[in-house]
Amino acid sequence: MVSDSPVIQLYAFPDTYSIGVHLLLEEAAVPYRIVNPKLDPSQTDEAFYRASPHGRVPAIIMPDGTTLCESGAILLHLADGFSAQQFTVAADSADRGRYLQWLFYLSSTLQPEVMIIFHPEYYSDDRTIQAELTASAQTRLRQVLTVLEKQYQNRSWMFAKGPTAVDFALANVLLWPECFSDASKRYPSLALMLDAISGRSSLKRIIQWHRGETDVPPQNHKFKSLEQE
Repeated sequence: MVSDSPVIQLYAFPDTYSIGVHLLLEEAAVPYRIVNPKLDPSQTDEAFYRASPHGRVPAIIMPDGTTLCESGAILLHLADGFSAQQFTVAADSADRGRYLQWLFYLSSTLQPEVMIIFHPEYYSDDRTIQAELTASAQTRLRQVLTVLEKQYQNRSWMFAKGPTAVDFALANVLLWPECFSDASKRYPSLALMLDAISGRSSLKRIIQWHRGETDVPPQNHKFKSLEQE
């Protein structure tokens, strides 16, 4: 069980795959604080690389010292572990299999297309090929969003119980205009979910920070960023 205290440390940078985890932590109202990892090889952040061997955010350090990386794994672990379990689908629920299916779908089917859109240079040095890769990824992304649109069926959340880790993980991508710009008419159910998340007063400041609209990283329960200590 995830402890509700003292403090979960979230390694994060603004406007990355840290968004979904950050939103979940804030909405769960558990104590956490943001840590900005040092990625300069001359100033290696050993704690960060223990938490994330590949050197990517997000990663977390739990109050008991347990570390975890990969956004989907973090969301699943946290949502299952919170004492109220309000953001997961219970293990004995008939919907548990679907819940895991769509959480894994976002990591294995949606995320690769997003990676190509943002970083085609990872796959080719040729700019012409990069443009072709991006265009192909955008086409596949639209197919993925069409599949997800059908799952929401004009609801704010994928599951009737309310917001779950699946919604927070998907909102992470939908908040990026490169992936979901001017798409509300094509995907009205996904737009409804995104509006439901971005309209929550507890989450507005999180989204503002990730969009660069404020320099102060929000963290629940008024804990300071480790960089401020």
